[in-house]
Amino acid sequence: MLLSEVKKVESQYQQSIHINKFVILMLAALNITLEKIALKNNYQHQLSKLSDRSAELIHRLDECIVPLSDSTFIETM
Repeated sequence: MLLSEVKKVESQYQQSIHINKFVILMLAALNITLEKIALKNNYQHQLSKLSDRSAELIHRLDECIVPLSDSTFIETM
């Protein structure tokens, strides 16, 4: 992953002045870090949406459930 990112950074700066290898490695590492942060934020957002939707579904299901004491089904058995 790092090698791929290093190649990408090198290709971006081919036309500019000479950049030393340490700077290229730092830029590549920062790019990977930014990507990881973006993925983590997206994961947290998706998890939050899933949690909200699950809570809403549970709430709707709870509204449909008739408590056992109010059920006429038990009396007919």
